[in-house]
Amino acid sequence: MTASYPTARVGIARSDNRRTNVYNALDRIRDDVTPVLAEEILLKPNFLSATNQLASTHADAIRGVIDFTMSTPKPPQRVLVAEGGNEERSGQAFEEFGYEAIADEYDVQVDWFDLNQETRWETEEIELADGTPYTVHIPRTVLDSPCTISVAVAKTHDVCVVTLALKNMIMGTIRKDDRVKMHGFRSHAERELPTEARRLNVNLMRLSQHLKPNVAIVDGTEGLQGNGPGGTDVVDLGFAAAGVDVFAVDAVVTKAMGFEPAEQGILHYAQRLEVGIADLERIEVLGEDLDAVIRSFLPHESTDQQLMWRDPSLEWQLPR
Repeated sequence: MTASYPTARVGIARSDNRRTNVYNALDRIRDDVTPVLAEEILLKPNFLSATNQLASTHADAIRGVIDFTMSTPKPPQRVLVAEGGNEERSGQAFEEFGYEAIADEYDVQVDWFDLNQETRWETEEIELADGTPYTVHIPRTVLDSPCTISVAVAKTHDVCVVTLALKNMIMGTIRKDDRVKMHGFRSHAERELPTEARRLNVNLMRLSQHLKPNVAIVDGTEGLQGNGPGGTDVVDLGFAAAGVDVFAVDAVVTKAMGFEPAEQGILHYAQRLEVGIADLERIEVLGEDLDAVIRSFLPHESTDQQLMWRDPSLEWQLPR
């Protein structure tokens, strides 16, 4: 692709091997990723569940990332895998999904950190649906990392249509008590569409100015469709995508899942605010033809209401 205006690049790799897909997606954009790596990198998986592997980042996706970083001229000296998962006890997901074995497989220090145990915070203000301000707590462990990498799963969602690399980085790192407030409500029982779609998209954009990852990866080797982000309705999408512009990666994967990026609140706001590139015409896809990997996911049953996220009266709350 040639253009006279800024573009983003997204690497795509397609096979039935998850670890290879992640490595090769990163390899397609090696020149973009290598400069942003650091001596310490933080990998942020998605542990929506401590028992449902389909809804959570597979250990082989993490292996693919570490494989790639160890192949660079200055590989990291420490890899911190950090997540604030939905668990009955701290460390349950790391154990259940076989993450602990990874530490013995590499000549690099690999550590695990449960972000639900964080004690050091920075804050950002959002607003609830009734107009009440609310203070969200952002972990210093993530903010202090010189290189953050979101390793998400391709899934449909009950508020944002899809949930990918940016949302993974934000919602799984902030203080657990704050997460439902991002939807605009004080409890899950109060949540209602389309109000929460309007609030959540704006609130995600507010926090994105602090929690935008340096590298974004979406593992779509197996995706989750239908009434996500949980469940077991699997889609063999068979690819992974990676890039240094999280909005570009999420836009490409959104399209690959059969949805239109321009119709998604987060991606619309990213384009409008010029904080990322979500216009497919400005994204160079390397490795595979995007049209060849599209597999239309069954949408969430509430998708029509989710798409009613537009509310100009809330846009003054977007980051300036």
